[in-house]
Amino acid sequence: MFIGFIPVLFAFAAALASLRNLAAARLLWSTSASLVVVWTVHHGSHHMKDLMTLGSW
Repeated sequence: MFIGFIPVLFAFAAALASLRNLAAARLLWSTSASLVVVWTVHHGSHHMKDLMTLGSW
């Protein structure tokens, strides 16, 4: 349930890193974006059955 919070931690670390090291910040931002995509696909796959019934009467 709390795995969705991990990308937020990476984004916060990227924001802090951007104050000193631009290369590290870019790496952390791309990691954060990738984790958001992975989390969205993983979480969404559990709801596909429900989503497929939306709009069907």
